[in-house]
Amino acid sequence: MNKVFLWIVLAVIILGLLLILLNTRMGQSGDTPAPADNGVSAPVAGTPPAAQPPLPVPVTPGTPADGEKLAAAGVKPSPAAVERGFAFDTGEESGMPPVTAESPEAAPPATATSPAETRQPAAPAQEKAAAPAPKAQPAPKKTSSAQAQTVTNFVVFVRDGGATIRLEASSPIRFKHLELTSPSRVVVDLQGTWKVKEPGVPKGEMVKDVRLGKKGSDTRIVIDLHAKAKTRYILTRGKKRLDIRVDKVK
Repeated sequence: MNKVFLWIVLAVIILGLLLILLNTRMGQSGDTPAPADNGVSAPVAGTPPAAQPPLPVPVTPGTPADGEKLAAAGVKPSPAAVERGFAFDTGEESGMPPVTAESPEAAPPATATSPAETRQPAAPAQEKAAAPAPKAQPAPKKTSSAQAQTVTNFVVFVRDGGATIRLEASSPIRFKHLELTSPSRVVVDLQGTWKVKEPGVPKGEMVKDVRLGKKGSDTRIVIDLHAKAKTRYILTRGKKRLDIRVDKVK
């Protein structure tokens, strides 16, 4: 940039000097016509001479002596020549345009960008489809302590001097027991709610009747006895069978 500026300043100075020199010579010569160029043919006789443009003079750019010759030949400087550091236009167009700081050739080549680079990235919310809301899962059924269990077999066996009351269930049996007197009876509370039917009671020495009832959330079985008895409770088959043995007290 600095070199170009210096060339322009130098060309302007040289142009000014040449203009001053040209005006001085024109003033000295007065009305005397300028000598004809040797390379111009003589006009045809009888025809007034036509003004011929001066032929281009090959010069070396930037030489003051060549500038004087061009000024004497009547060649005017051109702005393009001044910008390139030449004092005068020789009439020959240069094949290469002047390179200046403002020339497109001096500018760095633009980097080509592909359409993929120029495309703005889509927002994550637009690229991804909204995930479907999860379906509400049904709440797991809670196992209630009051859920009914089943006594599949309830029977009373009579024997001499006693009896056996047998309960067979679909799930393990948990129970509490109590022996009462006045009147004599055995109370068995099965924990939880049970589906059970009263059994038939055959005639015997010990068991008078079997009754069913409720004790809170438990199922109560009451065994009425004819007399005071000794009682045993036996769980077998994975606690799914309960034998209540009552024997007469001697």
